Amino acid sequence: MGDSILVEGLPVGNIFSFFWNMMVSASFQLVGFMLTYLLHTTHAAKDGARAGLGISLIQYGFYVRSRGTLDEDFDYDGEGHETGQDATQAEIVAYLMMFVGWFIILRAFSDYNKARKMERIITAEPDADAMI
Repeated sequence: MGDSILVEGLPVGNIFSFFWNMMVSASFQLVGFMLTYLLHTTHAAKDGARAGLGISLIQYGFYVRSRGTLDEDFDYDGEGHETGQDATQAEIVAYLMMFVGWFIILRAFSDYNKARKMERIITAEPDADAMI
């Protein structure tokens, strides 16, 4: 691997790789996530793919919330409003998907930051005071 430092068996990677994998994963949604996550070679690529999955979940949540239903058939009353309990369930599912999406994004950023900190610790010059 040359002069790269391995943290937990993978090189850390750079921030460009993180954002590139996040964009590919979010753009192609589930297929993009599977490709970028299964083919990752650095922590940046792996965590970027996970962040892209979080973005996709947030997009799905907004889509379900805007439709107001989980079914394909719309059940409107005469004035164009959704009837029944399905609208409430759809809103709960939408907010749950958005919450999980934000959690995945924050966790991906946190894990990548942790890997970068570990790389800095490994590459730091030893200090005489720290050895005692």
